[in-house]
Amino acid sequence: QYLEQDYEEVVYECGDGPDFDKTCWFNIKFTLGYDFPNLPYFEDGEVKLTQTIPILNYICSKNDVGPSDAKSIAALDMCIHFLMDLNMANVRLCYGSAENLAANRGATVAGAQPGFKQLAEFLGGKSFLGGDKPCGTDFFCYEVLDRWVRLESSSLADFPSLTSYLERVRALPTLSKYFSSEESTRTWPLNNKMASFK
Repeated sequence: QYLEQDYEEVVYECGDGPDFDKTCWFNIKFTLGYDFPNLPYFEDGEVKLTQTIPILNYICSKNDVGPSDAKSIAALDMCIHFLMDLNMANVRLCYGSAENLAANRGATVAGAQPGFKQLAEFLGGKSFLGGDKPCGTDFFCYEVLDRWVRLESSSLADFPSLTSYLERVRALPTLSKYFSSEESTRTWPLNNKMASFK
């Protein structure tokens, strides 16, 4: 959306509970010609990729979004893998039982605070994670932090720089336009039907 490029989105919807039937995906998963079939998947001519991070990196590299020097690329790669770990704590809680969610929401948010502190220190006084301009890691970081805030609105209360960072990413002209449009997935559930926290 940041690049305002045309694309075709394919969405698979599992059935309702208690079975949450997923045959709409599993029936075709290994027929699409991907080396490691999974969701999300991406196709651009002869390029066929799965997994969020490789897809994001490919799109950004192809369109010159982000730094080009090896040191900066490595630092952002390190950051995005750190963000994956931070995100998984949120995901595990959301996909656990409703009882576990109620009992451990506060503790899980508290447990994420050291990670938020590290991220705030990595951001420092920069506008974006890679400097003055947004890069692919910023888009993933926005998603991760937004998940935490939607899980618990006070998640970033001790880190105003991260709250301001979220606002900067959201205010990027093409993203602001997308988020306010009818096509935006912003109103979609964060998680699948079987999750305790949608």
